[in-house]
Amino acid sequence: MVTAILGPIFFGIDERLPFLFFGAIVFVWAVMLWFLMYMHADRIQQSIAYTSSESDEKDEGENKSCIAESVVEPFVPFLETSSTPWHVLEQRYYSLNKDRLEEELNSLKKASVDISLMEHRIRRIAAALEVEKDQRRALEDRMYARVSTTESEGTNAASNLEEVI
Repeated sequence: MVTAILGPIFFGIDERLPFLFFGAIVFVWAVMLWFLMYMHADRIQQSIAYTSSESDEKDEGENKSCIAESVVEPFVPFLETSSTPWHVLEQRYYSLNKDRLEEELNSLKKASVDISLMEHRIRRIAAALEVEKDQRRALEDRMYARVSTTESEGTNAASNLEEVI
């Protein structure tokens, strides 16, 4: 929808502008996703105990130059996924940190229960409000009925008085 509206506007300004603008949005989105995946992979890698073969690989990596380390560093947490599938690493991470993860997610579960309770209370209050509205309307109808009958009686009495005079 946004591209349908902004695309022609940007194209009118410059022919390359829509491609640059939306390409930049996709690039920023990709960087954010990569960063989140990097942080998660790093957390998984730190929490899972390393095997002896992985520690040997680290020793070999320490002999590399500073330039090679700076190029490889953003991909270090993902290196383990080349030999072990991601879902297996996730399972290990969950089994090792089950208690901590359950405690973190427990607050979300409590919040969702609180939200459902609040929704239930709001529905009850809304129903009570509707009942009171109906009662108020019925009372107003009775009041208007009395007022109209007294007014009609008053006009009838006035017309009777005129007839008498």
